[in-house]
Amino acid sequence: MNTSQLLAVDLLLSVLSAGAWIGAAWMTASLSDKSRRNDVALLLLGIAVAVTVGRYALLPALVAGSWWFASERITINLPLTAIPAAWAATAGVPFLLRRRNTGPKPRTSDPGRSSRSREWAVPAMVAAAASAIASLALTFILGPFPSLWSLVVVLLMMAASVGIARLALFPRTGQVTPPSASRVGRRPTAAAAVAGLMICTALGSGVFAWLGSRSADGATITAAVGHHGSNGTPVKDPTPVTSLVGNVSADAVVRRYELTARVEQVTLPSGQTREAWTYGSLPGPALEANVGEVMEVVLNNRDVAAGVTLHWHGYDVPNAMDGVAGATQDAVMPGKSMTYRFTAAQTGTYWYHTHQDSAEGVRKGLYGTFVVHQPTSARADTDIVVAGHDLSGLGLLGSSDRGSVHIATPGSTVRVRLINTDSVQQRYLIQGTAFKAVAVDGTDVNRPQEVTGKLLRLGAGGRVDLAFTMPASPVTVRLDAAARAAVVIAPPGSAAADSGGANPETVPAGVFTSTPVLDLLEYGKPLDDSEPVRPITREEVMVLDRQFRFVDGIPRYAFTVNGAAYPLVPSMEVAEGDTVKVTVVNRTSEPHPMHPHGHHVKILSRNGVVPSGSPLILDTVDVMPGEVWELLLHADNPGIWMDHCHNLDHAAEGMMMLLKYQGVSSPFVHGGHSHNRPE
Repeated sequence: MNTSQLLAVDLLLSVLSAGAWIGAAWMTASLSDKSRRNDVALLLLGIAVAVTVGRYALLPALVAGSWWFASERITINLPLTAIPAAWAATAGVPFLLRRRNTGPKPRTSDPGRSSRSREWAVPAMVAAAASAIASLALTFILGPFPSLWSLVVVLLMMAASVGIARLALFPRTGQVTPPSASRVGRRPTAAAAVAGLMICTALGSGVFAWLGSRSADGATITAAVGHHGSNGTPVKDPTPVTSLVGNVSADAVVRRYELTARVEQVTLPSGQTREAWTYGSLPGPALEANVGEVMEVVLNNRDVAAGVTLHWHGYDVPNAMDGVAGATQDAVMPGKSMTYRFTAAQTGTYWYHTHQDSAEGVRKGLYGTFVVHQPTSARADTDIVVAGHDLSGLGLLGSSDRGSVHIATPGSTVRVRLINTDSVQQRYLIQGTAFKAVAVDGTDVNRPQEVTGKLLRLGAGGRVDLAFTMPASPVTVRLDAAARAAVVIAPPGSAAADSGGANPETVPAGVFTSTPVLDLLEYGKPLDDSEPVRPITREEVMVLDRQFRFVDGIPRYAFTVNGAAYPLVPSMEVAEGDTVKVTVVNRTSEPHPMHPHGHHVKILSRNGVVPSGSPLILDTVDVMPGEVWELLLHADNPGIWMDHCHNLDHAAEGMMMLLKYQGVSSPFVHGGHSHNRPE
């Protein structure tokens, strides 16, 4: 079993453990003359002990699998649950066995012994039940490595639960009053008071959490004030993000484009119609430039009520041009416009999309492709850009939910640029030829080898460029999420070319799950010359989790970074020139494609294993469940940048943070009168 499966089993055992302990405590506390209830209590107690021991038995496998949180499980979770469980077993099993053998009337010279045994057994089981619930709280609320004060609160809650049980069930020593009785004495008043205090504590914590989630609404992003032990003094004359526009050569060639965001009905080649938000087409107009040219793009918003922006995914633009509502600009509302202007300084395959209410906007069609060429390098004879997308349940390859055909002469060179514009992983199948993966996230692969019989897996937002020599027969590109769509590259005069791509054949069932996936960390060759090594000046850890939190005042089972949901996630603060080692840990059961704006990162390791192929430089790192990635980020592009999960639904539910350069501030606000929603 892999780590993700082990954690799923552990979670199941945690829930079963809590349920069994609660049931055992309840049945023991409410024992009557019926022996069957005693047998049920004994059975539940046995299940609770067995399941609890089963959780501990998983620990060696988690440790052997290098699970990042094994130490937390051993030092915090294990003693938290093991001690009460041992107490409950040693107190509860003898009591229930003795009662099963002797019946409800004690056969002993000491008539108070049975009562005292019960007074000992019931609180012990309540303690075990409370500890099992506390263990779940560590998973869903507190997270790994909880603060000392939160652990103290948890322990006090457990102690209070035991106290309530004792006060409510045992009015005075030697006399047991079952919960069904009408008269329970005066001591339950104290139990009610303790329970009320617990409820008030929980409600108070909830109120403070709610207020905290609302506190950032309308607040500007202040400048980072240094790091490595900063004293927190205000920055004098901070640099606003609006001034970080980069350098544009006066005599450079200018590529001018104009995009108009709109709401429209789109009819696809299949004949099906969907309401979409677009930049004028689906995908948006294809933008191109050569290195050194200036991109000048005017964005108009005709009628998208939520507002729009243009974010250049993977392109390291100056900060003012990054297109993030609430961080680098206000959202462009209906009737408004904004101009983006920057020098095209890096080659490769990229894309653009809205970064205002992007979970909804990108899903509905506010995206397009962006390619920058190196004019001094030879281009492929056939160069195709393919954006994979899901539009309201219809899988698209490019602009079609059916087949599309491109003509290529046998023996000519072909380049296919695959772009995942969805919020989930995509798997691509190339049929009809071997290929090379020549670029990943816009960066060339060193000495790529030919690939056959393998899928390409792209995390959300990721890109891979393929290259091959056109054979004499058609080549087909397929996507697992677009069963009826295909891109066919066909020789002129072939049957596939004449068909126009109508009704392409579907792939056999199971191909996308049974075919192995190309591992890019092992692909290509290391560089012959060693790169200059910059000393690491700062280390950061990002723990990706799922916990109960308030997001914008709404209670959610949120996606969190380091225990908090955006905008309450503490920022990663750097100074220009820093070299930052970032450790990203996925504690959830879902992939998280983490995307730092304005920067690419070099992969140092995945689960402790160093890449053996070409240096892997990414702008979107797809971190699978249970994985730990080490990344190297060079802080060479000043500004205030988003770093977030590119499953945009996860981002909308909290999995975002800021990368802030020292001395840079933003006049824009999260929410507020501008209604900025940067996810």
